[in-house]
Amino acid sequence: MWKTVSLSCEPECGDLLSTLIFESGFTGLEEQEDSGLLRLKAYCPQSLSPDPVDVLKQLMAATFGDDASDKIRITEIETIPDEDWEIRWREGLGAVEAGKSLVIRPSWVNYSNVHNRIEIIIDPKMAFGSGSHGSTYLCLEAMEKMTLHGKTVIDAGCGSGVLSIAAARLGALRVFGFDNDPFSVDNAKENVLINGVQEKVTIELFDLEQAKPEPVDMVFGNLIYNVLVDNLHHLRSFLKPGGKIIFSGLLSEQEIPFLENLHKECFRVISLSYREEWMAVTADLRS
Repeated sequence: MWKTVSLSCEPECGDLLSTLIFESGFTGLEEQEDSGLLRLKAYCPQSLSPDPVDVLKQLMAATFGDDASDKIRITEIETIPDEDWEIRWREGLGAVEAGKSLVIRPSWVNYSNVHNRIEIIIDPKMAFGSGSHGSTYLCLEAMEKMTLHGKTVIDAGCGSGVLSIAAARLGALRVFGFDNDPFSVDNAKENVLINGVQEKVTIELFDLEQAKPEPVDMVFGNLIYNVLVDNLHHLRSFLKPGGKIIFSGLLSEQEIPFLENLHKECFRVISLSYREEWMAVTADLRS
């Protein structure tokens, strides 16, 4: 069973509310504008504990104070059977062209331009990472600009496995993806098999704080701001000398404080990229 929570808010609150939703434990989010308001629908497995709805209410109260009820309203909380939710989910997905050479598509969507792009098949189910979200797109775009042939890669917070699989398809020698969500790990493993990259890609269930992998040439950190900032020192240990890391899952308005934190942890910014309200940072370690 899946739980969905519908909310409405003033447009200027949308970016911050989206961040709070993911921090609360929700695994997906849909947004649309309607009559001057932003309508959001967040979803998560019903079995999660603590209940993301309760956590979200607490974060909203702490962030917006007495104005929370005026600026943001929870309009509906609904429980949906797995099969009904999967039908809804499938209806909203299509092929996504990323960068100059990649296309991400679900297995049930046809795509004709296969001779000009590297095709990655992702059946995301409830896991984050269909390729359409701005932060995932930015990671794919930044990855495509790197030379991955023969490189080793870590995908921290792998979601559906889209970044791990893309790295393998772009020539990476070995990819280790991990996530702390069992649904995501199961889904990523299925997608690895669908794409035939199981000899290159390993997916495991790990918390970021507990992961102690062998240092690699490239790290993807498509995670939310607070998780990235709290684990910058840990993420540094994932990199070989000369290695590079792509940070995503960041809102553009978080750029200045995030770059300040990177500087404190001896990261050197190589490039910044933006898509809608999201941004990605490619960095390495200062020598």
